[in-house]
Amino acid sequence: MKRRAALALLGGGLTGTGGCLRLVDGGDSTPQASGTPPASETLQDPSTATTSEAAPTSDGPGAVTLTEVWTDDNGVDNVWTREGTFYYNDYNYAAEASHGDGVRWSADTTHDGVDENLGADAFAADRRYVIFGYTPDGDHEDDGAHFHAYRRYDGEEAWVVAAPSDGTHNQAVGATVVDGTAVLAVSDYGLGDERDPLVYGVDVETGEVRWQVDESVLPPSYVRYLDSYDGDVYVGLPDTVQVLAADTGEPIAAYNWLAGTGRLESLARIHGETLFTAWPGGFDAHPVGDNGVSWSKADFDRVYTTPVIDNSLVVVGTRDGTVYALERQSGETRWEVSITNAVAAIETTGSHVWVGDTDIGLTAHDREDGSLVHRSTKPVNGDDIAVADGVLLLGGDTATAYTID
Repeated sequence: MKRRAALALLGGGLTGTGGCLRLVDGGDSTPQASGTPPASETLQDPSTATTSEAAPTSDGPGAVTLTEVWTDDNGVDNVWTREGTFYYNDYNYAAEASHGDGVRWSADTTHDGVDENLGADAFAADRRYVIFGYTPDGDHEDDGAHFHAYRRYDGEEAWVVAAPSDGTHNQAVGATVVDGTAVLAVSDYGLGDERDPLVYGVDVETGEVRWQVDESVLPPSYVRYLDSYDGDVYVGLPDTVQVLAADTGEPIAAYNWLAGTGRLESLARIHGETLFTAWPGGFDAHPVGDNGVSWSKADFDRVYTTPVIDNSLVVVGTRDGTVYALERQSGETRWEVSITNAVAAIETTGSHVWVGDTDIGLTAHDREDGSLVHRSTKPVNGDDIAVADGVLLLGGDTATAYTID
């Protein structure tokens, strides 16, 4: 019989290192030293771009270059932005970084003897706290996923919440904050016939559990994503979206909407009044509010990364290396391009769509027509990318920030 233990709650603990910027040559993060020539790149023929130090190339006008401004010897698994600030996780690591100055605070996210933890695609923030999720790895694959909350202004840890270490609650799937309640979702990323999804509502200030929902409400399946809209929580499973009340966990509605593929990353996102979600071979838009849009695309290869949505575009990347820019309102294809390797990460700005692949390829495309404006071989290695205030943060084994020129 599977153990049905409640969450293990641990208060206080690890403390972030506030305001500590570290020298590049010493292994820590720092802005580019004064008087040092920037690591700016120049255009060249793409056939010569064979190493991670190779310069970018462009197919036409509007070319952009990248100038390195700071690095962090710790890498990036996933990165998010809030109010012009980067938040990212890595192996046993969480950090907040200024877009232009580097790491403000960082923390070790090992937990209760579990010293092999992967940064999960699970993050939430309100005005005071940020929450990161972690998935145990290696010899700890049966241990429960855990979530760490930190104060935004100084990185002090507020609480840690861990799921049962029973082998079926080891993947941190998602997090969201609704009116003082942090909602956390865990699932299973191993093999087996039994699934026991769990979703918890905890006090965002203390980590105290307010409610929990399990397979008595949710179908016995993987949880694929978690998001919120208008005070309600949306839990995505492969062929069902369950809506819960954020303050009580009570079920409100269920929809037969397809959600997710075999990837561990969240492949769905609520933007405005619409839930956008990927499924094997296609992509859908479902209205969750009165002004939401509804459309479906069923002619994709397998979507391979979290979609990026802004006020006019939905950008989707696939396993076969195709990037689709879709009109947000209609789902019509504005343009599509192919890159080398599967698409691993996407980011949009007012002018460009940035794409990282699963190896060492980085491209930027004009958001209106998809024309190539930047190509370089950067060691993204399938990890995440983000842009804040004209600064691009690349994942990989080392986090590197560049101004976009």
